[in-house]
Amino acid sequence: MGDLELDDRDALVEELRAGDWAETSWRELLGGRVALNVLGLGRVEGDVVLANAHIVHLRGERLDQVVSASAVLAVVSSERRAEAPTSVTAALGWGHVFRALRHAGDAIRVSRLDGTAVDGVVSVVGRDFVHLRTESGRDQLVPFDAVTTVSGRT
Repeated sequence: MGDLELDDRDALVEELRAGDWAETSWRELLGGRVALNVLGLGRVEGDVVLANAHIVHLRGERLDQVVSASAVLAVVSSERRAEAPTSVTAALGWGHVFRALRHAGDAIRVSRLDGTAVDGVVSVVGRDFVHLRTESGRDQLVPFDAVTTVSGRT
């Protein structure tokens, strides 16, 4: 094979590789133990349970974190490439997360876009909001769009 043919082959291989990357989402790279930088919260670490277009569920030693995919500022590290989600797991979002937490009945912490957080127990899950019962008696309704992270045992 001549030098010109080798150069053409190498250019074609590089073009194909770039095309593969162009079709790859950052969520597809999350697998095993990961560290994420999250808006208003900072660094969050854990083992990936689920990563889809809506949420990233991480299991930690003491508690789980469910992170809004839109609140991830950077992937600091990932051990391996994620398994492809099924059609069911690809569709899961905040409604699923909050209904599971309501069923568990445990206290959780909901971190919001502005960096504030509210602790409480899920009492109602709407189409696009969660209603939290707080210890202070000042219940709060939090729109899903305002949620960056939910911490607790999920």
